[in-house]
Amino acid sequence: MKLEQSSSAHHYFVSGKGEPLILLHGFPDCAENYSHQLEFFSSKGFQVFAPFMPGYHPEDAELDTYQSLRISEEIIKFSRSVTDRKINLVGHDWGAAVAYGIAGLAPELVNKLIAVSVPHGPNLGESFISDGDQQRKSWYMFFFQLPMADLAVPTNNFSFIDRLWTDWSPNWPEYKVYCDRTIEILSQENVLSKALAYYRSTFQPSLQSDRVNQMQEKIGVNKIRPPTLYLHGENDGCIAANLSEGMEANFENIEIKILPDCGHFLHLEKPDEVNKIILDFLSD
Repeated sequence: MKLEQSSSAHHYFVSGKGEPLILLHGFPDCAENYSHQLEFFSSKGFQVFAPFMPGYHPEDAELDTYQSLRISEEIIKFSRSVTDRKINLVGHDWGAAVAYGIAGLAPELVNKLIAVSVPHGPNLGESFISDGDQQRKSWYMFFFQLPMADLAVPTNNFSFIDRLWTDWSPNWPEYKVYCDRTIEILSQENVLSKALAYYRSTFQPSLQSDRVNQMQEKIGVNKIRPPTLYLHGENDGCIAANLSEGMEANFENIEIKILPDCGHFLHLEKPDEVNKIILDFLSD
């Protein structure tokens, strides 16, 4: 895959011609790990883009905040720099949170939305306060608030990251190649600190933007308009699948599928099955 740079200064992989499909990765992950989807969907008549999420390339400019809605603004800018057509969005993990923001800020830009492994609505936020099981799953988020995380995560060749992959997608020995690609990205200068800033900007008001908070309040009362498909692995060790219950209240049109025998990185664990589900949704 060839890495390119858009006129908006975002780095991305691209393949194929046709209807635009943008793939947004999460943490700890990277754009290159969407190789299955780049190959598959480009062969099905889509022009497929897999951008580095802002901060994941050493040349990325520093943002004023790394709140997910601020990242959504950057991806909107990227989208408009590479195509003048409506886009389809696939977002996994942080990519899902960013995709929700895009659909809220610019619903006219989005044809269809596919969100993976991170639900939208109050359940997830409430679980950090009241759900002991999810609190234990999310311990790393709270650890990332500490300055020592910048030192601890890279230790022993990023064994911390390796452990997250095995915890989040248990019983999946093929994870290693994807994890190693991610570690290569996170080990580059200034990338890890920006990746951690996504979490810190979520929980620390001093790192947040009043402008972004006001936008979030404004769009937060509205249902997401574009037709949406939500996918979650039944054995997800990062975010419990049951937190997707009740998501329908936050969307005008949503279909929810829980995949059995699958963890957090379901698009990598079962690429053939997941790609077909997404293609069927996009083709309806």
